[in-house]
Amino acid sequence: MVKGKISKRVLSIGMASCFSFCASFCFGQDIQTSTDKKDILIGEQVALKIKAVLPAGIILKNWFIIPDSIPHFDIVETGKLDSLVSTNNLRTFEQTIVFTSFDSGRWVFPSLNAGTLQTDPVNINVGYAPADSSNQLRDIKPIISVSYTDYLWYYIAGAIVLLIFIIVLLYRYWKKNRKLKPAGPAYKLAPYEEAIQEIKKLSQYNLQNPEEVKSYHTKLSDIFKRYLGRRQNKNLLNKTTSDLLIRMRENKMIREDISVLATTLRCSDAVKFAKYLPPVSESEECMMRITATINLIEQQAKNSKP
Repeated sequence: MVKGKISKRVLSIGMASCFSFCASFCFGQDIQTSTDKKDILIGEQVALKIKAVLPAGIILKNWFIIPDSIPHFDIVETGKLDSLVSTNNLRTFEQTIVFTSFDSGRWVFPSLNAGTLQTDPVNINVGYAPADSSNQLRDIKPIISVSYTDYLWYYIAGAIVLLIFIIVLLYRYWKKNRKLKPAGPAYKLAPYEEAIQEIKKLSQYNLQNPEEVKSYHTKLSDIFKRYLGRRQNKNLLNKTTSDLLIRMRENKMIREDISVLATTLRCSDAVKFAKYLPPVSESEECMMRITATINLIEQQAKNSKP
């Protein structure tokens, strides 16, 4: 009889201890997610801070896994995981993730999971720089009387002297260079032939070398901009990825082809500006996508000719 009472008492104490441990784990954990901004311009960076407060006795085996690809967002930097023991027998884990977006609109950065832990999703508004709306009515100024001097003859005399000077310079230049042959065309190859020739040169790059990888993607992006610029008789070398995609939409390129081009150009942007080092297969695939896009534009141009 006494042994039965002791067994029940031991069982009660064990269950109470187990319940206390589970309660301390479930109710002691605190996950906080915060960003330094919710509204950004295209290409502007956002710092996402994840903070987890757990009982000090808990062994953290898993941490939040960041997906390789997040729709509408590009990961710029993943900070290291910091751990700090605070008062009340608690341990704080912190990590900062920096990301950006090149798509305008209202997007949701998804929640991240680590076992039983989960962060909150974050709403991010991505837009363009606002237009200048500072045009305001000004007070009417009183009329100010000024003295007037007629400089017409001075202008006429100056124009005559300038005209004579230009004529003399042109005559001397013509006399000096009249026997020279006229300069050849600025481009020796057609836009398509030049682009394909430059793309073939990229096969000589060592994609295991970080410096050559950056040069590879920079050159690949410039080849496409130069080809498209020559096609449209415009200088597009200083245009951003968003500008190029807008031009593709204006040229009635289908949505799927624009999406493929956008992925390739954003990969090059990440390599140039965010020090992203893609695997060799991804770099080679970027070259294949740019080649396919150039071929598509060239074919569309031929089909549009009467």
